[in-house]
Order: sequence, then structure tokens, then C-alpha cells
Amino acid sequence: MRKLLACLLAYSISSSAVWAQWQASDFSHWQVQGELKPLQVAEQQYVSLWLEEQTPQKRGSILLLPDWGESPSAANSIDSLRQALPQWGWETGAILPPSPMAGLMQSSAITQQEEARQQYKQDLQTLLEAAKQAQQEQFGFQVIVAQGVMGAWLVELLAEQQLPAPDGLVLVSAYYPDQQLNQQLAEQAAQLSLPILDIYADDYNHWQQTARQQRLIASTKSQKLNYRQTELPATAQTQPNSAKLNKAVYGWFNALGWY
Repeated sequence: MRKLLACLLAYSISSSAVWAQWQASDFSHWQVQGELKPLQVAEQQYVSLWLEEQTPQKRGSILLLPDWGESPSAANSIDSLRQALPQWGWETGAILPPSPMAGLMQSSAITQQEEARQQYKQDLQTLLEAAKQAQQEQFGFQVIVAQGVMGAWLVELLAEQQLPAPDGLVLVSAYYPDQQLNQQLAEQAAQLSLPILDIYADDYNHWQQTARQQRLIASTKSQKLNYRQTELPATAQTQPNSAKLNKAVYGWFNALGWY
């Protein structure tokens, strides 16, 4: 079902009004763990969900971006990681990304598509800056975890130096629903100087499977030493997968010398 939803969002987004309504009320009927904080960006208000670190020593802060169509509090998203990280000393902030406007990933006119892409990148950049300000304090390591299409957008922003580079980037099944953009994504990720943990699940969708192979090849060719790619063999909505995701991220932090 998630594969179908991802394709529909990528190819046939016809109304941002529906998304905006869902954005505003996302957590209204959920019993979620964490503090709800509205992030005001221009005239749009975004939902974010925050947890404090649960250890005497704070390691830093981690922003988490779920894929399009996923809620930060949904079990089949990155919620398990969001709730596990505070136990290891991290403040976490999970943010619903900007709504994908009509024509974002496809357009009969290339100029119109590029204008839509530039506007979306600007909206995402502004949102991440607002989330940065919502942190309790600017302390320790700064990490971003991005799932699905949001991982691709984030790499593009970082490659264009539209965002300050975090200390680490975790991609979870990152992809664009476009072959040419996925090749660009691979080349951009390989040229980033920051450490990257590239996690993928085989059954996420066919786009991410091709995209992750392109990233591995590009990083190998460019001899990017601080790049690691690892597989999650279970489906993203199962508990074993959540445990493996948490373990992979913790192990990577340890390899970076943060523990």
C-alpha cells in the first residue's frame, strides 16, 4: 500500500489543499509521545514533534523528515528511531515536510517544473531553519535523518550549500521518482564532505533500489571514505526492521567516535 501511495504522490499530486489540511491536524487524534511545536514559515504553519534527551549528557540534536505521505508518529515511518534516540542522549524533532505542489515532479513545460522545484527547495530550507530555532539549545552534534523523497531533496539542498552542513546525514530509502534526478542525487551525495549513512529496504519501491545502487557506485568511484550503505532486510512497517534501523544508526554513531 505504501508503494502505491508513494507513486501516487510523486506522479499525480493534484491538490495541496488536502495535504495542508492533513498537515495541520496530523497529531490531533493520536496519542503521541513528545511535545507538539508549531513551526511558522511565512503564512504556513507546520507540525513538529519533539523529545528531550533522557541522559545526563546531551549528545546533540537530530531532525527527522519522513517520506511524503508518512506521519512522523506512524509505526511504518521513522517513529521508532525518533523515540529510541533520546535514550542515547539525543534531542529529536520530527517534522512534517512541506506539501508537494501540483507539477512538482512532472510538467509539460520544463521551465514550470524547474520553478516548482526551486520553490519547494526554498520552502524546505526555510522550514529546516525554523526547526533549528525550535531546538532547546544549539549544543553537540547536529544530525538530519531523512526518509524517501525527502532524503533526495535534502542532499540537493546540501550540495547547493543552501543549508549549513550537519555533522552527519542518515538517508533511509532515499530516492527521486525520476531516473535522471536519481543519477544527479548519486553524484551530489558522493561529493558531500559530511559522513553519510545510507540505509535502504529492498521492498520500499523500485525507484529507491535503483537509486541506492547509483549512490554506491558514485561513492565508490569518488572514494568517499565516510560513506556507509547498509540494508534493512525486513519491511519498514515491521518491528524487527525498526530494531535493525535503530541498531544501524547507533552503530554508525559509535563508528564516528560519538560514544
